[in-house]
Amino acid sequence: ETARLKVVREMYRRRFGDEPPQRRSVEQLRGIEGARVRETYRLLAAKYGVQWKHRNYDPETWDAGDLPNRCLSAATSCLYGITEAAVLAAGYAPAVGFIHTGKPLSFVYDVADIYKFETVVPVAFSVAAREPSNPEQLVRHDCRDVFRKTRLLERIIPDIEEMLAVGGLKPPEAHADQIEPAIANPEAMGDPGHRG
Repeated sequence: ETARLKVVREMYRRRFGDEPPQRRSVEQLRGIEGARVRETYRLLAAKYGVQWKHRNYDPETWDAGDLPNRCLSAATSCLYGITEAAVLAAGYAPAVGFIHTGKPLSFVYDVADIYKFETVVPVAFSVAAREPSNPEQLVRHDCRDVFRKTRLLERIIPDIEEMLAVGGLKPPEAHADQIEPAIANPEAMGDPGHRG
């Protein structure tokens, strides 16, 4: 629990850019985080001139959601996709979260939240302000562009390693009986852009 709290505090610091309050439990930090998230949504909506009530998402009635909520849902879906790819590529368990728990993608949500307000939330409000005829498509294109611009995919795995290191636990050693992959990658024949 001590290591978990250290990691949660580091995730909070990275997300909001300042140190979380001292002597707070994970549950208390969740509550503080929720209040800051609601305020950030309100500020971004005002910045982009978007009418904002609250976060409301029901996947069963997608079209019933207002435009800002549909844009936010589409944008966070893009972020979760790229984050899940990084989490899986690095060999982490997507379900073993620190802040989020009990869901198949808890760790993905933890990691994605670090980048949410830097990347996809501004995109969502920007698209909502334009009131396009196909907002979900425009959100996906703009998210792709912001992921490239911020070099997000390159940053996720090193950031995960740094956040987990704050917990102070030594990563497990490779098992003595561990074997190499059954099908080794062949030597590449072309430049680095070719697979081999």
